[in-house]
Amino acid sequence: MKQSEWELIRALQRRARPVPGVRVGIGDDAAVLAGTARHDWVVTTDLLVENVHFLRQAQPARALGYRALARSLSDIAAMAAVPRYALVALAVPPELATSWAREFFAGLLGLARRHKVALAGGDLSAAERIIADVQVLGIVEKGQAVARHGARPGEQIFVSGALGASRLGLEVIRAGLSSVWPPLKRAVRAHLYPQPRLRLARALRRRFPLTAMIDVSDGLSTDLDHLCQASGVGAVIYAAQIPAVRLPLPIARRLSVSGLELALHGGEDYELLFTLPASAARRLKALRRRAATHLPARLAGVRLHHIGHVVRGRKIMLVDAQGRARQLFPGGWDHFARTKRAR
Repeated sequence: MKQSEWELIRALQRRARPVPGVRVGIGDDAAVLAGTARHDWVVTTDLLVENVHFLRQAQPARALGYRALARSLSDIAAMAAVPRYALVALAVPPELATSWAREFFAGLLGLARRHKVALAGGDLSAAERIIADVQVLGIVEKGQAVARHGARPGEQIFVSGALGASRLGLEVIRAGLSSVWPPLKRAVRAHLYPQPRLRLARALRRRFPLTAMIDVSDGLSTDLDHLCQASGVGAVIYAAQIPAVRLPLPIARRLSVSGLELALHGGEDYELLFTLPASAARRLKALRRRAATHLPARLAGVRLHHIGHVVRGRKIMLVDAQGRARQLFPGGWDHFARTKRAR
């Protein structure tokens, strides 16, 4: 019987025995391993596979190197950790082994320098198509990693930044649309060069009692479902409060998609989705400037949007602008649920 990606992960969770020293294991954004007296290790790995995650002819090698590292850095951010070292395994067709690979590593190393991450090793191989596996090791104060499983009924749900821009950028690339117009240009850049929210995650952890957090890599609908399943809760979110990318009507018609759909199911935004107790949520919302109380709160230069709350049960409900509620099912990225096109 065909399994979804999450069903396969749950099966592995049941079969893998708990091991001393593994503080957070299978099923979260990263593993948390016992480290020193003061810090734990946080370790993650992410694959980037040609014709699954990208199309070679549509995306520059430098951008792919950048994205390969950004994906793993976002996992480190979701645990409120600090990245330190990276290991990179890269397989490429032999004819790409020089110029393409150099551009790939130029993009990767540029982002690594920005976040003070040392490239510590890896592996190179020949293959029929490009496959990159990036592992990142980070540190977090002992017992301070933020996992997915801590959300409780009554807590409030927030998301950072804007959602759907990366998927819009991908659709612009696929459709061969001109990206000269500033909104489309920004969307293409959001797809090719996403910003892992490392600084924001640490600022949130220092100032607020985060109870659960995940990065939005597979789409809001899917990643909120992951967080709720891990915590054993449900959620109510409000469409009008979701920071969806603004989509001009001609583009929406050309692509046959709405900004809300892109925000809910698009994926690869690498924003942070997190929960807070009600008292902490009020403090966070008070970060707004007094002269602009209608605007979202900001921290570390990033807007933070209150989109809903945690409830008992297991359902996720989406409430529209007219107050009508419907159950929201995961509609984002799943490697095994159905036939996939390259992202």
